[in-house]
Parts: sequence; structure tokens; C-alpha cells
Amino acid sequence: MLRRSSLLLCSLILFGASAHAQFEYSTKTLLEGYSLELFEQNADGYMSPLVIVTNVGANDGFFNSAIVPKEDKLHFKFSVKSMMAWVKDDQRSYIATLPTVIQPDDGIEERLFKVALQEAIAQGEVDQNIETATVFGNQGTDFQMPKEFIRSLGSFPDSTIDDLPDYIPLTRGTNQDFVVAAVPQLEIGTWKSTQLLVRYVPPVEFDTAVGDFSFVGVGLKHGFTNWLKNPPFHGAIQITYQHSTIKNFIGATQAALEATTDMFAVNLHASKRFGYVEPYIGLSYEQLTSEGTYTFTLPKRLSDELGYDIDPQTAYVDLKDNAIKATIGLTAHLDPVELNVGAGISKHIILGIGLGVNFDAPDWMQPFDSKD
Repeated sequence: MLRRSSLLLCSLILFGASAHAQFEYSTKTLLEGYSLELFEQNADGYMSPLVIVTNVGANDGFFNSAIVPKEDKLHFKFSVKSMMAWVKDDQRSYIATLPTVIQPDDGIEERLFKVALQEAIAQGEVDQNIETATVFGNQGTDFQMPKEFIRSLGSFPDSTIDDLPDYIPLTRGTNQDFVVAAVPQLEIGTWKSTQLLVRYVPPVEFDTAVGDFSFVGVGLKHGFTNWLKNPPFHGAIQITYQHSTIKNFIGATQAALEATTDMFAVNLHASKRFGYVEPYIGLSYEQLTSEGTYTFTLPKRLSDELGYDIDPQTAYVDLKDNAIKATIGLTAHLDPVELNVGAGISKHIILGIGLGVNFDAPDWMQPFDSKD
């Protein structure tokens, strides 16, 4: 370890001394390049809870009954669903890491800076990994800049070190415990015991922590117990797909978060009606894929201290997640109106309520022969 540190230090001093004579340092260029890599490396940990929790909550409420009419007849159910998804404790913070690996496209400033950080970490002058806030967390933590240690290495002119900030900022969170969403949806049936569901929400701000959130979803549901004689309960299988977009501005830098997400799910659910009430249960598999961007500058407190700001930097994020979800709920029937409450239990707890109304299409709209 001592030999490694000595070689590292010697190469740093020699390279830095050579660079002094040939290169004009730019602290702004250094901060732009390094800040981008810092946030690219940590954007997943910061952003992923927002994308996952919001979409998991909005992906709820696709069913509240397994009853599918046997008769081939055009009918509709219009409903409004509202969902609340809780943020888990481990989604309020994450471990952020200082990047120290030299990349092929790094400039001279970044190469020297990373070598200095490697030595500072090895000597215990700075922590490479710190716990800080996700988008749902609170104040978070900053990386402290080991300015005097870097100065002692002689790899940068004093003027460059003086222009470095005392800390490397990480974006703060919104201190949020849950997110909410609501969606109108229309179910259209029935043909061969199969129904179509469509739902859509234009860009709207349900929650300041989420920002503008929009989604569109479709589903196909088949009542397989209709093929049985006198089944003890109703059972259905449903396949759903949902596409969403999120746009938000967060923290002192007003960092811009944008994400597009696709969710695919398949579920089995069952229910049995007892007069006015119908308990239901379900089990589903959900898969999420998302692509996002995170655009940021320096916090105002830091840019005021330095006397300059960096140009906006954009980090790209790809997310994948999947989960098994169990659902339990109760629907009250006051025909043609129905009211339901339910809970989804997976990696997150989701509570939902819904209000719907059923109605048949008039005879002139019916595409099926009433004798069938």
C-alpha cells in the first residue's frame, strides 16, 4: 500500500509540474466535467425511488372484481381510481460515491483531480462513500473538498485550488413519505368473456414531489371461470400495459428530472359477491423499465460563494425493476354504482379507493345478435 501511494504521489507531482508549464487550468471546466460524472454515477440512487414509487402506485387499481358477464353484449363501466403508495425507509437515502477512475475522455484537470482524490481517500482525508438523500429524503450530505491536502501535493496552482469549492454538493430531497395519483378509466365489454380497459391522465401535478405526471394504460381481462359450470367463485386473468412520463424540478438548483417508463403486468384475481358486497383478492407480476435524464447546475449558495456557475449538465439514467404484488379489497354494489377500497402489498404498500358506474349501451349500438 505504501509503495502504491508513493508511486501515485510521484507521478502526480511530476505530471502536475509538467502541466504547470504547458497548461492553463480552468476550475470551471474541472467542475463541469467532474460534476457530470459525479451525478451520472449517483443519479440512479437519487432518482430511482421517484420513478419506481410513482409508477408502482399509478399501476394499481386495474381490477376490483373478477365478475365478467357471460353474455356477448356491449356495456361500459366508467370509474375513477385514486392510489397512495408509501415510500420505504431504504428509499429515502442511498450511498453516494466519488468517482476516481480516470476515463479516456477526461481532461488534464480531471485526471490530476482524480489522482489527488485517490491519494486523499487512501490517506483518510476524504470519504469516498457517504449516505445522502434520495429525491424523497431530507437535507442530504455533501462531499467535503480536501483543498489543503490537494494543495500539499503541488499538482495544481494555488489560484486553481483557491477557486475550488469547500464541498461538492449533492441534490437535496423533498422529505416525502408517500405519493398519490388518480386516474379515470373505462372498461368495455363483453365478447367471449373478455373485456378491454383503457385509462389516461394528461400531464398533471398530483404531488409537488412528483411534478407533472401523465400516463396511459390498456388492459385485457378474461373471465375464465365463465367456462365452468357453477364455479364456487369468479376468476379472471388480466394483462396490462402502462406508459408514463414524469417532469419535475427539484432542490436549490431546480434540477430537472425527466423520465419515461413502461410497465407490463399480468395478474390472476378472484372474487365472490354476497348481496351488496364483493370481496376480491389477486396476485400479479409487474415489470418496470425506465429511461430518464437529470439536468443540473450548482446550488445557488455555492455559485454565490464561487462567483460563477457551471453550464447545465445532463446525466442519463436507465432503471429496471420487477415485483410480485398481492391485492386484497372489498367492493360495495349499489347498482349501477359501485365503491371499492383495496390494498396492494409488494415491495411497497399501496392503498386505493375507486368509484364507478356501470351501464349498458343502447340497443342501436349493440354489435351482437341478442339471440346469441
